[in-house]
Amino acid sequence: MFGRCNFALFNRYKIVYKTLYERQCAGQAVLVAATNSSHKHQPYLKTFTQFTTTQLALHTATLRNLRRNMSADSKFKLTEIEGDLFSAPETHSLAHCVGADFAMGAGIAVKFKQIYGQVDNLRGQGVQSGGVAVLQDKDRYIYYLVTKPQSWGSPTYDSLRSSLVAMREHMRKSNVHKLAIPRIGCGIDGLEWDKVSSELHRVFDSEDLEIVVYNFVPK
Repeated sequence: MFGRCNFALFNRYKIVYKTLYERQCAGQAVLVAATNSSHKHQPYLKTFTQFTTTQLALHTATLRNLRRNMSADSKFKLTEIEGDLFSAPETHSLAHCVGADFAMGAGIAVKFKQIYGQVDNLRGQGVQSGGVAVLQDKDRYIYYLVTKPQSWGSPTYDSLRSSLVAMREHMRKSNVHKLAIPRIGCGIDGLEWDKVSSELHRVFDSEDLEIVVYNFVPK
């Protein structure tokens, strides 16, 4: 989650989070007790509420700063922009999702097929669901994330994660540090982008890698 974070910071984060949680629980218990008690306790309720709110605000600010410090320590960067994926600089490798049959008859896969071809080469690599097939285009790579057995089927988050891990291993060996992708697994594949982006962080958070997500907006 935090990439190559400083473990002292991580331990401090856990301690602060535990303290915050305990104080929230204690505060809620006291507030309930005071609310249900006789009116003689009511004058103390306002003062206690103000104190608890202040303490929670301080702890929340501390947690926010810790997260910022941990994120700054990670070299992984995921950004989204509007534009055409195929206008990405040639310094960036490309990736998208396909079925193991490599039919590529719908969605953005059609354009990958038109531009890069070599379907027999891709099929000859014998990649099954959960793997990745690779083509080389000059100094960059084109990754075909095989996330389902047939193109008409649907991927799962598990198969997507497995394909991402396979791609990560190839990227490590090939010294790839820049990648451009569409919202993989979404659209006609039906996965949710929030969950997919979480998978990207889960797989790549410890990598020295920039991923740019291109969201195509028709003119």
